[in-house]
Amino acid sequence: MAVIDRIKYDGPPDGTPWLIYKYFGAQFVLGSQLIVNQGQEALFFKGGEALDLFKGGTHTLKTGNLPLLNRIVNLPFGGKTPFSAEVFFINMTSRLDMNWGTAEPFQLEDPKYGLILSIRSRGRYGMRITDARIFVNKLVGAIPDGAAISHLFVAGYFSGLITASVKTIIADYMIRQKISFLEISVYLKDLSEICRNEISQEFERYGVEIQSFYIEAISPPKEEFAKLRNYKEELALGNDFYTRRRSLDIMERLADNSNTGGIANMGIGLGMGLGTMRSAGNMFGSIADSINNGGGSQGADGEEAGGMKCLKCSSLIRKGMKFCGNCGEKVESGLVCPQCGYENSDGMRFCGNCGYKLIKQCAACGAENDVMQKFCGNCGNRL
Repeated sequence: MAVIDRIKYDGPPDGTPWLIYKYFGAQFVLGSQLIVNQGQEALFFKGGEALDLFKGGTHTLKTGNLPLLNRIVNLPFGGKTPFSAEVFFINMTSRLDMNWGTAEPFQLEDPKYGLILSIRSRGRYGMRITDARIFVNKLVGAIPDGAAISHLFVAGYFSGLITASVKTIIADYMIRQKISFLEISVYLKDLSEICRNEISQEFERYGVEIQSFYIEAISPPKEEFAKLRNYKEELALGNDFYTRRRSLDIMERLADNSNTGGIANMGIGLGMGLGTMRSAGNMFGSIADSINNGGGSQGADGEEAGGMKCLKCSSLIRKGMKFCGNCGEKVESGLVCPQCGYENSDGMRFCGNCGYKLIKQCAACGAENDVMQKFCGNCGNRL
């Protein structure tokens, strides 16, 4: 191995950022020149122990400036006998464009509106090494001669710490302050400062200083953000607005459906809406009740209220008629058992032929309905 009498490192030839470089030579003699550029420090290692540290400038190696190494190696005074050691060059300058971000979204309830959202967060931070001995001893470990590591090494090592701390701080801050994600951008500066103070303590243990820390965004996906915003608008306009808006949405969907059959199907749609909007029950309960009991409202032709629809052609049949006036289909006067097809008298609770129960109890309001009904005649809930 060649003896090196000039030790210097000017960075990678292509100018890429670097953090730590291990000098490729390991044999030196007293009198060798060690050149440390501004913004660098050079650290001698021997036997896995960090020894003498040199700051920027030109240094002639001698026993006087290698006290720790001399104590281990017993350097020959004034001699040219080679001695072995490892030399690390450390970049002490600041790096302010380090990126961080949550790799996966984390679930968090909006403290103000109660919606569960999938949150992501990202930002930047700045760092520099303040104690080369601690940093190399605790983090770098063994690397090959002539090898360099970049700031990405630090980013990878501390990424878990950063994201875990940020998640905890965001959740705690928003819950205590009762802040919605719709308002979070106003508080990014405060949250950034809290995160910096929290994270800095852990970085300092490894000889690294956090010079700046910024949270650039805390946000759910676009569709969840839109849902949260719409929910806020609905609450601001009151419950009556929400009920009317949902009812209109149901009617619009029915109007767009080519299979919709007039007021009857509209009533069914409204009855479905009532299952989720009981506050609208007074508005549409009569429609759902009329449909579920086989009755039709008085139409333009003056048909009697209390009639029923023909099962074959859907024409309205007046109460008391035994056959459909449009197609001649026989009108079933009693309740047909869906189990065996037996025609039971009105008011029967069980089939007289097979014992099948002919009454359905609504799970929403407890009202009793005929087994053939699809919606509750009392509240419109789907049976």
